[in-house]
Amino acid sequence: MSKNFFLILLFLSSILFVSFNLFAAEKKEKTEITGDKMVIKNKGKVSVFKGNAKVVRGNYKILADEMKYFKDTDDIDAKGNIRFFVKNDDGSSIKAKSSKAKYNTKKMNGMMWGGKPRVEYFVKGSTDTVVLYMNKLYLRDNFESAKAVGNVRIISSSGTIHSDNAVLNKDSKSLFMKKDKKKPQVNAWQKGKKANFKADEISLLYNEKIVKMDKNVEGKIIFDNLEVEK
Repeated sequence: MSKNFFLILLFLSSILFVSFNLFAAEKKEKTEITGDKMVIKNKGKVSVFKGNAKVVRGNYKILADEMKYFKDTDDIDAKGNIRFFVKNDDGSSIKAKSSKAKYNTKKMNGMMWGGKPRVEYFVKGSTDTVVLYMNKLYLRDNFESAKAVGNVRIISSSGTIHSDNAVLNKDSKSLFMKKDKKKPQVNAWQKGKKANFKADEISLLYNEKIVKMDKNVEGKIIFDNLEVEK
């Protein structure tokens, strides 16, 4: 290794900052990765950021204890207290948490798992928050859509839904669940009544607070002391 090249590496490590331009779908955006400590490996092909690692690009940012960036593929491996933030154009926002994650900064696809992953969806113009718990979450196009799998629970102020899976679609502002091993189940309540339903397919339109059920629906509604079964 030449002396000049070694000095350049020391300079890069001292500022603890890397900035580079990436291209995605006819749009050029700047991605920045920072951390308390940076280590460059494999002749610059791999950069490791340790302590308060952060990725910022456009309307999203990812925080983690440690990140590893692969220059050739634009992939990031993150671990330890991962937090993912997205601000949507419609005024809503998304916050996700996990202990492990993989993400591609160019394609804006990835997955999150470990440490009881959860996603919080803050609905525009509402104090209500829709919270999802799952074993693993697959992301596409920067949360334009996402799929939760394994022990999925969806919680809002008016009830809960249990499912094997759930697909989030930002365009339709919906969560779609379907039977894998068990039917998705809705437990909802309002003043003076509560309902328990199961169906092969369930859709939650979270902006409108509407639940739609289809195929082999079963359940009941309870009004105080009056019970009506279907």
